Amino acid sequence: MSSGVKEQGPVRRELTVVDRDAQIKALSNPERVRILALLIERPGTAKQVADWIGATRGRVHYHIKELEKAGLVEISTKVENGGVVEKYYRAVARNFYVTRGIGEHTGLAGDVEKMISASMLGWRRREILEVDQDAIARKVIRDCLDTRPGDVVIIRGDLMQRDIIQPLDRAVGSAGGHCLVLTGRGPLSDFILQWKESLRSVIVIEEPLEYPFENGSTVLPEESPERREAFLRRLVESGTEFLYAGIPGYPLEDPVSRELINGGTRFIYLGYPTPQKAEVMGIDFHDLHDACWTALDADYRELERRCESLKGTLEGGREIRITSEIGTDLTFSIESREVFVDDGIISEWEVEHGRGWGHLPAGKVIVAPVAGTASGLVLGGMTDYFGVRITGIRLELREGRVVAASAEENDKLLQLVLSKGKGESGSLGGFEIGTNPQITNPIGYALWDSKSYGDATLWLGDNSLIGGENEASVSWGFMVVRPTITLDGETIVQNRQFAA
Repeated sequence: MSSGVKEQGPVRRELTVVDRDAQIKALSNPERVRILALLIERPGTAKQVADWIGATRGRVHYHIKELEKAGLVEISTKVENGGVVEKYYRAVARNFYVTRGIGEHTGLAGDVEKMISASMLGWRRREILEVDQDAIARKVIRDCLDTRPGDVVIIRGDLMQRDIIQPLDRAVGSAGGHCLVLTGRGPLSDFILQWKESLRSVIVIEEPLEYPFENGSTVLPEESPERREAFLRRLVESGTEFLYAGIPGYPLEDPVSRELINGGTRFIYLGYPTPQKAEVMGIDFHDLHDACWTALDADYRELERRCESLKGTLEGGREIRITSEIGTDLTFSIESREVFVDDGIISEWEVEHGRGWGHLPAGKVIVAPVAGTASGLVLGGMTDYFGVRITGIRLELREGRVVAASAEENDKLLQLVLSKGKGESGSLGGFEIGTNPQITNPIGYALWDSKSYGDATLWLGDNSLIGGENEASVSWGFMVVRPTITLDGETIVQNRQFAA
């Protein structure tokens, strides 16, 4: 949306650094953050901004003046209208960067941190990671979704995620398609079905997870064992009420998404780093942010070739054995099982067979072990359950089921999920080998870690989507880092090297 007012004066800076207490104070009000975010997009008068956000003109004018005093917004132009001079304000830069020290300032509200982290880290991508988000978006639109002239592509995300939404929007336009951006959370609306015949693709950007925290807290309660256990129970109960709770962004949970996929619409669920996720998982947000953009910057055609090659190796095999230096030793059968690939590219065959959906970042092959055949130990594994990290895992399996389990970190959560999960939640459901060369350092977030190059993931629970018999309320993976993997006695992966 454009204001129709041409900006005047000096060209806006690409980047400004927020490094003064007065600026931090100005940003401590979430409403001002929202106003600043809008004025990054386009210039506007106080009245226009008030209409955009549904607030009074006087209140918005006060906030704008506070932002102006802090040097965060400026007058871009003045227009005389009926004897009244209207002032159009704009943000002083397209990107804002808060240094880590200032970013930890006690006056910085949570919403401010989200805005800075989500939409103002373009500087970090360009200067440190040397990642071009427009180039990534073109890969997603061209290679993964095969967007063609005239296609309609829907992107559902949040205002704070515009650093990826805008490049995707531009990429759709460059491909000759038409893009509709929907903001807000929750499932897709029924009205989208009216475009079923012309709708080509949907990109759903990962939502900030809603945890059952008390008083808005974003950390696990540590005051007492009782409070912590109550929190964990709420988390598990909220996650095991519906099928596939452990698969982030599983599109078939939503009936509208199911109908669209069955009708031939391509679906991409795009993982997105958030400060809340990083805090809950105990990961530095900069590490999570950098891992996301690096992993997305893949050569998807080469990823497709690598996955298909590994699929060919596994097909026709019988027994898998996984070992590691720290003691993992597990065997199971994959005889007569179909091998699936997650290479980021949604093929025509997948669309025709109702499998036209996937996750980004991508890069793994997947197979369902034959029920009742898994036996042995998994040591030192890690996983996350709705963002809460579980590490130092020890699983003992016999006849395909977990018979003993423990974890060094968040053992109580592990035990709760295994005890409360419905159906075959304690049975081995899947085996994955990561193939994304951009991911070599697992961080404890399953959406990334399962693609880690040359590493393995063993997941418990439902596997009905990949030809298995397990039906369960969860499906969650456990990492095995730097394993040796053999197929019928022949080594196929060792020390993150694939056999020729």
